[in-house]
Amino acid sequence: MLQLHVALPSGRSESLSILPSSKVGDLKLQAQECFQQGFLRLATADGQVLNDPLLALEELQLQDGDHLTGIASPPQLAATEEAFALWCVGGDRIITWGNRDAGGDSSAVQAQVRGVQQIWGSMKAFSALLADGSVVSWGHPEFGGDTSPVQDQLLEVTRLEAAERAFAAILADGSVVTWGRPDFGGSCSQVKDQLRNVQ
Repeated sequence: MLQLHVALPSGRSESLSILPSSKVGDLKLQAQECFQQGFLRLATADGQVLNDPLLALEELQLQDGDHLTGIASPPQLAATEEAFALWCVGGDRIITWGNRDAGGDSSAVQAQVRGVQQIWGSMKAFSALLADGSVVSWGHPEFGGDTSPVQDQLLEVTRLEAAERAFAAILADGSVVTWGRPDFGGSCSQVKDQLRNVQ
């Protein structure tokens, strides 16, 4: 067994025993249970944030007696008309409930969720901005829940906004990408030449 010491900024600390063959996600769950914190991020003594839940502890070369820091992240909440999404900034998990067709089921995108920064809700879909500047959407396609027509354009996104049945993203180069119902803002083709250097 590997003995690791996890401390919170408040000074509270706990020693955890875990198999060296375990994954980061297993360690995170054990720390969350021990500290009774639903959203907890872990960092090594050299500042490496343990974001990938599937990464094996052996790959991190953690040694018996190593110290980690646990940072509690407050949960965030977003809503559509008929569903909710709960997450924490920088997290790799989204909890959704409500009408499946209105964003209440995020199971199809869970594997893509890494480093959630923010989530916005239209009337019946959600879009999440991730740490790498990409976007993941789910819910009713006619309400912006399907980014496949514009997915290759959704790179280096800096900001997202939601309308009733569409989403708009501002990219790092100042251009704008939209998706969802065209007559509800999901198409900006008529003004595309005016949407340059948007800040």
